[in-house]
Amino acid sequence: MSNNSPINLDKRAKRNREISIRVNDYELLELKKRNRGSTVASWLRDLALGVTPVKPVDPELVRQLGRIGSNLNQLTRHVNTERQVDAQVLHEIKAIREQMHLLIESSIQASKKSARDNYDR
Repeated sequence: MSNNSPINLDKRAKRNREISIRVNDYELLELKKRNRGSTVASWLRDLALGVTPVKPVDPELVRQLGRIGSNLNQLTRHVNTERQVDAQVLHEIKAIREQMHLLIESSIQASKKSARDNYDR
């Protein structure tokens, strides 16, 4: 860093400082594979500054979870109104639990497949 220019500590200031790192071909390929959607420089800067990477969410999974949440709200309303839990409500709760289990397993398998696909590239 040169002693001639003042240090600007404003986080929004223009980026005019450069840092270089050396990597081999394998490391560069790995960095590019792990980076999702931005430049390698931006991604590395975010990681170094503590920004937590967020994976994209499957919109279908969000829709299905929303439906399950809606069903749970209906069941809760029924139980609060009737002040008892009947066999039908217990059956619905069991079905929701099975749906949640299937969604979680499906999401885990999709994540594993995506990770394997990214690793094989």
